[in-house]
Amino acid sequence: MKKKLLWFPILLLLISCSKNETGKESSDFVLFEGYVALKKEYNGKRLLVINDITKEDISSMSQDEILKYAANHDSFLFYVDEEYYKNINVGQKIRVWYTPPVQESKILQVGAEKIEVIDN
Repeated sequence: MKKKLLWFPILLLLISCSKNETGKESSDFVLFEGYVALKKEYNGKRLLVINDITKEDISSMSQDEILKYAANHDSFLFYVDEEYYKNINVGQKIRVWYTPPVQESKILQVGAEKIEVIDN
């Protein structure tokens, strides 16, 4: 009986440590890394993040060119909260964690769970 009581707190600790601040299992998250190419406030606050683009490409392209580029390359349109939207700028390299499912369209869309700025 004492062995069972000893294992209960250890098991409880392991279970509580396997979840992150969102309350979801860390194994449920998918990581995407890229540059913020556009910020949009239409149907929520969104960041267009493209994996295979440079800061120079972003600054030399029009909004329409960026959207066409994103539709044909590895990119996501992430729904973000107010705090992320205010603190992240076009041209920054970021890591974004999200959980499926993803809305399929020309550019995949999903809510961001966590964002980390890699490069300003």
